[in-house]
Amino acid sequence: MRHVQRGKVRSVMVAHLVDELSTPGTVVLAGGHGSGRSHIMRAVASALQAAGRPVLRCSARETQARESVEHEAPGHVVLVDDAEHAAPELILSLIDRIRNGAPVLCAVAADLSTDDEHRAAEWAKLLTPEHDDAPVTRYVHLNPLTLPETLQIAVEVATTPLDSSVLAALHSMSWGRPAWLIEVIRLAAQGAVIATPWPRLAPTQISESGIPTLEFAHALAQRSLTDAEIAAATTLAQLEPRTLFGHEDLVGSAAVASLVAHGVLIQTPTDPTTYGVPELFAAGMRVRTKADIVASAEQRAARTLLLQESLGVPLSDREAHFCTTITDGGEIHQQLDPARADLFRRVALDALSFGAGTECRDLLVRGAGFGATLDPLDRARAATVMHGALAGLRSLNAVPEHASGTASQRIAAIALTSQISAESPIPQQARTETLLGADTGASERDARFVFARWNETGPVGSDTEALHRIATTHPAREVALLAGQLIDLENIKRGRRPSDPATCTERIARVTDIAVSSPPELRDLLSAAIVTEAMLALYLGDTDGSDVALYSLTESLPASTRHRVWLGHLGAVGQAIASGDMARALREWELFEARLPRFLPVRLTALIRDTGSAILRTATGHVDLDGNGEDIVDDFPTQVLAYFSGRLDRIGSRVRRYDHLHESPLDASRALDIAKLARAHVQAANEQHPVALLQCADALTEAGFWAPAAFALRAAKRIFMRRRATGSVNRCDTKLAELEAAARRVDPWFRVDLLPASEHVRLTPRESATARLVAEGLSNKAIASRLRCSVRTVESHIAHARAKLSAGDRGELAALVRQAQVPGEERERPDLRRQRLDSRLIDSMR
Repeated sequence: MRHVQRGKVRSVMVAHLVDELSTPGTVVLAGGHGSGRSHIMRAVASALQAAGRPVLRCSARETQARESVEHEAPGHVVLVDDAEHAAPELILSLIDRIRNGAPVLCAVAADLSTDDEHRAAEWAKLLTPEHDDAPVTRYVHLNPLTLPETLQIAVEVATTPLDSSVLAALHSMSWGRPAWLIEVIRLAAQGAVIATPWPRLAPTQISESGIPTLEFAHALAQRSLTDAEIAAATTLAQLEPRTLFGHEDLVGSAAVASLVAHGVLIQTPTDPTTYGVPELFAAGMRVRTKADIVASAEQRAARTLLLQESLGVPLSDREAHFCTTITDGGEIHQQLDPARADLFRRVALDALSFGAGTECRDLLVRGAGFGATLDPLDRARAATVMHGALAGLRSLNAVPEHASGTASQRIAAIALTSQISAESPIPQQARTETLLGADTGASERDARFVFARWNETGPVGSDTEALHRIATTHPAREVALLAGQLIDLENIKRGRRPSDPATCTERIARVTDIAVSSPPELRDLLSAAIVTEAMLALYLGDTDGSDVALYSLTESLPASTRHRVWLGHLGAVGQAIASGDMARALREWELFEARLPRFLPVRLTALIRDTGSAILRTATGHVDLDGNGEDIVDDFPTQVLAYFSGRLDRIGSRVRRYDHLHESPLDASRALDIAKLARAHVQAANEQHPVALLQCADALTEAGFWAPAAFALRAAKRIFMRRRATGSVNRCDTKLAELEAAARRVDPWFRVDLLPASEHVRLTPRESATARLVAEGLSNKAIASRLRCSVRTVESHIAHARAKLSAGDRGELAALVRQAQVPGEERERPDLRRQRLDSRLIDSMR
């Protein structure tokens, strides 16, 4: 399976190489260690043989390689792997074949460099034409795997489910090389991959891992590198890629030169001007040197990196965290260092914002030795994370002068007080009095009003007009933004589009504009805003188009690395829902909730919690959507998720109508796209209208709702099959294949044949009444008299009921109805018939 999928990923390159080998000359396939050169060579050999062309494939490492090449027939294609190890005699044999007009493919590491000077002349003859009309050497470079290609391979190779953060870590640590990707997938299965907040490997026993690259790195370190060079490699693996000059500043020029020469410090997949040490190499080398030598190398690098901080240019999240974890030769608590103090404070607040209280405490203790301090609001936030909401309130109340700070500080204090008051067990009246505070002006009263509404869960109702006013007039753009988002969130919960007609991308661009100039003390408000926009995008079905904009927005926020983690999980949730995979959506949602920012308002956390409950109910099947049980669940998220999972027969009346959601009439023009599409789909399924189902499938495919589109196509196909419309059946098969191909470009997990059966039928009231009378044994004439209609109308109702229930004749229709009427008993009958009997049909027949 691994080879099949990897072949698909590189099929274009294989076809290109086969085409190049149709003419004489040398073709050089260049790629680094683990880039899949040998696999490509095998695939090219198979393709040539399938086309009837004789092939010799060998490795330059083989002792008999020269003899094999010399004895091969002149017209045969020769493929030589590991060509950088070719002996001079083998190179001369290849040159002879080229002179005789034969094609040769050489797979070499990197740029065909060789350390053996005595081979340089032979290589020059092979690669440089001797006369003007000689075939020019053609180079083909193995490009790094893209993220979609990484996902395709991971889906085929992994034996256990992989969440989005682990998949991102696999892509990062594999450096775009298929062999390394498969190795880190194996390490992930062993629990050795730590995905967040940035990818790295847990300590592992090299001899027990069975990972060739780890063993190779371990042997290379033992054979060719000094302890200082190994320490330099393990240090650089923890840092961002940079130029060779930048690495020399961190670990010294001698170490950099040696690491480059031995292929440990290599070019990054995306930028040939920057270099880095792959984590696989570093993990294989760590056990080969002493801890004190590594510590010395890390201290040197940290001191150099701190020079950047002293210039006022912040380090990346990863390098900032690195510097805060390095003890610098006993200098802690001995001198004040403003740059280092600010670094510790910044990293501690990043941890605090995501509820990492233990990590924050450790960083603050260490940073205090350099002079790091916290302002009153941050102390209250720390107290809340470490000791609970009441401790946070006490911390706020102990510093009443916070109200005399800047306008943004006062707004931050109001927001924090509102949230932790709502989280605390104090009574509502006391909570309200806490929020009132001194009368300091209309803008702060409006801010209190907005945050108070965000930190309760009741309907916005009559406050909508006031929120509109604040959203358009408040001087603090963060407060205005949250006021407008509160209205939009209320609409989304009811299945309505936001009142703002802007697209998700346009909305996110506005948030980004605010984030760029927002003061640091309002970071929690920005976190709430971006989570809200992400949830709006999920409900609007725009988790694909808005992803890039959301990721760009995180670059404007503190702790951007941590923000990208939860965003990745939420994007994976939307992808899984669109593909009808509720089990995967549930796994990703649980990780999304666990990795969210800590200080989110109560209304937003309630929406997140309720959405997670709906996903859980749908994924586990613990939900009654149509009123047959005691616990009726017909909220909008559950109904929509049921639709995406193919349970059209379980969608309750409110979503089926889409005009009385939450007891409030809904203008169809304001309905969410998914609501309108689902309504049309259910109606077409109820009417058994195949053309309408095909139209629904096209619209759903255009929206990226893969699973519902497949359900609609399969339903249309079943109807055409019953009608023996072969051409239309074939058309449905073609559309299903095209749908799967399009979906798999976005979601490699998607498979039409793995979707659950969705056999939705629903008789009209007249059809069900007619079927019930058929079951009672009445003739068509008697039924017409009972129902006060014509016999022809009765015949039409019976024909429709038989088609919808796949009843072969009148007797089978009567049997199905009688079986459905037996209370509390389910008689044995074919599975297909059981699936096609709508649960609401039973009620309507009683």
